[in-house]
Amino acid sequence: MAIDPYLVNRAANEFPQVSHPVLTDRQTPHPVFPGLTTGTRPGLRARSAAHAALKAAEQHLSNMTGARNYQNAEVASDILPELRSEVAARLTERTRGQFEDPLAGFIKVAETAHQEADAAAEKYRPKLNPESATQLVRTDQAWNNHVLPMLNSGKTWDEIIPTLDVDGILAAQRFAGGYESNKRDRFHQHEVPSVLDGIQAMTARRVVDIAPPEAREALREAQDTATTLDYTRNVARIVNETDPRNAAAISIGLTRGAYQAGVQRPVETSNEALEAYAASLAAPPQA
Repeated sequence: MAIDPYLVNRAANEFPQVSHPVLTDRQTPHPVFPGLTTGTRPGLRARSAAHAALKAAEQHLSNMTGARNYQNAEVASDILPELRSEVAARLTERTRGQFEDPLAGFIKVAETAHQEADAAAEKYRPKLNPESATQLVRTDQAWNNHVLPMLNSGKTWDEIIPTLDVDGILAAQRFAGGYESNKRDRFHQHEVPSVLDGIQAMTARRVVDIAPPEAREALREAQDTATTLDYTRNVARIVNETDPRNAAAISIGLTRGAYQAGVQRPVETSNEALEAYAASLAAPPQA
């Protein structure tokens, strides 16, 4: 027996929907003061989207638990199980819309912020130019005189990469793939892509560590937006796959992930908060 859509909508509307503000305005030149900007940084926009996603997901988990136990004296007991299922589906669809809206959904805001931050950071990332004889010589020397001897001595990539300069980072980009492939037989070649992904992530962090303050600020913000975008996408996946029987455990995981991504609190936009965020991005790496 099909459930009346009106009955489903009425029941779904009994469950609250949270709507936290998301920063969506971009930085633009200040109309009065040269050198200053108005609007918010992409890192803060991405964080605001991730925090709003967290709060929407927390409410969704609570709603899903409520939908699983939904009661209505006006509804016959034999159709309550189907009504609960339909209400849960409607609630999931409603929350999914907050994430997937093509103009202002949480994922779209985080994606746009990351694209902007990544574009600003691109000019500061070391790039291997195969047409540069000088660079090829320098990376060859860095590999043979520094990186390869450390590998041969038994050191791991996470021990080596923190010691690299720009030439060493480019040498790793140039030679690590072949090295990791050659040390494995054909039955273990499937391991290479994940190893190279790890090397790429570690060298990206090393680039930030050795960059001058201006570059460090842009590179860190790109990393920040990448982290918050990943978190927002993961929250969206959880919303789509939520089993209300596991709501409590899922909520704990969401909160732990929010702390790891730095999005557990709402974004502040006071001048002091904006200055503090900029200072944190440009700060030298901790010893």
